[in-house]
Amino acid sequence: MDRDVTTEDPGGKPDGELDKEQPLRKEQKLEMMGALAGFIAHDLNNELTVILGNVGLSLDALEPRDALYEGLVEAQRASHRCVEMTHALLNLNQSLKPELKPVGLDQLLKGTERILRRVLPTTVPTKFSRHTQAPVIMADVTQLQQVIMNLAANASRAMPEESLLEVQARNGPKYVTIAIEVSSVSNMPENAKRLFVPLSPTNRDATAFGLGRDIEIVRSHGGSIDLARDANSIVFRVSLPSLSRADQTAGKSKALTEGSACVLIADDEGPVRRAAVQILLRKGYNVMEAGDGEEAVRVFMGDTDAFELVFLDMTMPGLTGLEALEQMRKVRPNLKALVASGYPLEIGGANFLAKPYSPLDLVRRIQEVLNSHDEPASQGELA
Repeated sequence: MDRDVTTEDPGGKPDGELDKEQPLRKEQKLEMMGALAGFIAHDLNNELTVILGNVGLSLDALEPRDALYEGLVEAQRASHRCVEMTHALLNLNQSLKPELKPVGLDQLLKGTERILRRVLPTTVPTKFSRHTQAPVIMADVTQLQQVIMNLAANASRAMPEESLLEVQARNGPKYVTIAIEVSSVSNMPENAKRLFVPLSPTNRDATAFGLGRDIEIVRSHGGSIDLARDANSIVFRVSLPSLSRADQTAGKSKALTEGSACVLIADDEGPVRRAAVQILLRKGYNVMEAGDGEEAVRVFMGDTDAFELVFLDMTMPGLTGLEALEQMRKVRPNLKALVASGYPLEIGGANFLAKPYSPLDLVRRIQEVLNSHDEPASQGELA
């Protein structure tokens, strides 16, 4: 009588069990890599906060004609490119509300092209078409770059040899379209065509290739993704609302003003805290500082009516920023607060500022919170 034979590895486990464990081990490794990337990006964000803060302070003290000015501007630009990379690591596989800011579409595509040319194989012919009159859109640059890169990477895997991958912007009266197009699709193998199916968050193929996340990001920007095809090409189209000229002008006219409020700053990273202190002092604010959450509470309790706003790091030894704020609001329920973190967070009970931030980001955010009429959340929402 024939018998089924089950082989075992040297450790004594049957092949069937090994086959079941392999996907689990792969998933665990991916989770560990994601966690490690998050820790590294968080620490880099703290260092970049110090760099951006001190470079910004130095530029503010120099005249544009100074010999050191242009070099510092280049350092500032390089730091912002590093910021985009750390945000990409932190946003990986996370569903987060986008941080929308005005950005020129041409600027966004330039940054995306620089990354894509390093990521895509050199054998993939790629063309970027840009327009001198590209509009301004409200966007989270990191998230939209992820969408474009993911769509381009998926498209490149299905391209015939003589094909061309083209990324271009097309202007409309109210919307702008970023098109990722693959040509010569008449020669595309049938098994590759499953990459290009009608897109929806519930579509299995879209989810399998990571496109469900792209759809979620674009919809959170007020836009949409669709797919078009003809006899010779297939194209992903990302449509996004563009800012009117009036909206762009209104945004530019909001100049920063000098401040006089008393602000308590708490951060356990000394260089980060000192940079923030100097930025606000330079703008006329009165500032007191604390090295952790417990010290922040002690300083606040020493004169509970003195502070108009507290600026707290989220992750500190002892009390976190939100735990310290909760204790302060037991005495001052309407105390205004701004919480910063190198991790992308969605928190209730306080306004949020992502690290790394520039001097301009910090001062603008402080002014927005001070001028807001929103009531702080209850203590239960802080927990």
